[in-house]
Amino acid sequence: MVTFNDFLIKSKFNMKKAKLYQESYYKIMESGLFDKNYYINAYPHIKKSGMDPLVHYLFYGAREHKRPSPTFNLKRYLREYPEIEKNNLNPLIHYIDNNNTGFTLDKSPFELRREKIIDTNKMFLSNYEFESEPLVSIIILNRNGLEHLQRLFDNFDEKTNYSNYEIIVVDNASSDESVSFLKSLNLPITLIENSENVSFSKGNNDAANIANGDYLLLLNNDIEPTYGWLNEMVGCMLNNENVGSVGAKLIFPYYEDMKNQGKSYCIQHAGVKFREERTPYIYGPYHENMFSTLIFSSDVNHQKEVISNTAACLLVPKDLYFEFGGLDETYFYGYEDIDFALKLYQNNYKSIFNPFALLFHHESATRVEDEDKKNQLNYENIMYFLSKWGDLLFKKLLVDKIEQNHFFTDKKIDISIISKNDEFISNLVKDLNNMDFNVKIIPNLNNFDIGEDCDILISNDKNYDVDKIVSRLNLIKVLISSENDSRYDICLDKCENYSDKLMDIIKEEYL
Repeated sequence: MVTFNDFLIKSKFNMKKAKLYQESYYKIMESGLFDKNYYINAYPHIKKSGMDPLVHYLFYGAREHKRPSPTFNLKRYLREYPEIEKNNLNPLIHYIDNNNTGFTLDKSPFELRREKIIDTNKMFLSNYEFESEPLVSIIILNRNGLEHLQRLFDNFDEKTNYSNYEIIVVDNASSDESVSFLKSLNLPITLIENSENVSFSKGNNDAANIANGDYLLLLNNDIEPTYGWLNEMVGCMLNNENVGSVGAKLIFPYYEDMKNQGKSYCIQHAGVKFREERTPYIYGPYHENMFSTLIFSSDVNHQKEVISNTAACLLVPKDLYFEFGGLDETYFYGYEDIDFALKLYQNNYKSIFNPFALLFHHESATRVEDEDKKNQLNYENIMYFLSKWGDLLFKKLLVDKIEQNHFFTDKKIDISIISKNDEFISNLVKDLNNMDFNVKIIPNLNNFDIGEDCDILISNDKNYDVDKIVSRLNLIKVLISSENDSRYDICLDKCENYSDKLMDIIKEEYL
């Protein structure tokens, strides 16, 4: 809290100046025209100094031509009122004292960027018209998320561009004003009030059991919808065949803090793919095009089939949801949506990413407060997911990389060759490079650290101690030989078109 002594010290004990600056401080505070977060992020040295940002602005910032907010165009104001610099006046106090006459504030550049994203997306909306709108049950989990709920339900009905929906909110023992806020809304809301923080899977399953809709729409409470989102998702579902889920394009909002500011208005979700990670976390899902600023590029601005969508905003036919057992309750806030998507895939249902259903994802809802417990739960989620899907994903990713389909992953296949270079190896390397694979020759027979990225190891030397290899657990080991060797997965002698034959054998083995 700023005291009069602070102003007195900064004024070098000039009582008149200290009083004037204190009055100015409270006048600016009351006006709401000073943006503290903007000021300390725009001028980070101020935060390090520990000084109150507005005090800094009054004593130093105004004189140094620092902007008090992104909407106050200081250069333009000084041009229009040259007496400010001539008489050493504070521009913000001058603006307030002159009753804001003759000067309009700029729109925040961050707000302008947000508006441009929303307006651009409106040009792509299908605005589907339905002979009859199927009932959609929107399921939202909440725990102490009052601020999120206020943002989510702001003009909610208008933004849907769809009239036939119900809302089921599962409140996980909130201690804030979430429940009273929900009860005050003039929306078709059913509230499940839990006495404990149940898992994402259980919360959604409980809500699904009382849902009346033909479709379930799983929605995070930290989502901020834009116009037409629900109309787009339902229309996409009804106008495509054999659809198991429809996902949306999620965008990061504007972040004021410097740590996260770089991802403001970047893509957060445009479909999910997989990559291998360190042992034992072998298969890690990742969001394709994450952090890209090209929100409307041709890469992401078309409907497409994906292996999975995030359940932060996911539309699913209710009958399929129950046919496949809903969300697996073994998971606790992690991997349950990917698990469900793989069940859809395994049963030949499509997951479709619809980029025209655009929403901002503030991605800051509370899940588990205890960091150690969260890490333990995450580990358990990963290991359980691996036990269920590890074999399928190993095969699918391998074949996907060989055939370069870019459906499961965007990674290229990685091949290491243990060999002294000879003509056969040189030709093999050339052929594999022509197939657009990543190829590395390791001439040292004492090198056993193959690395985490290697998919296939090829050796033509039986003296190489393959049992000492340090690599991912699912490395495919190939020996160039006519004789079998139990240490290797494949033994194939030299032949014409060796690379093609080897890839055919691998695909046949793992398809």
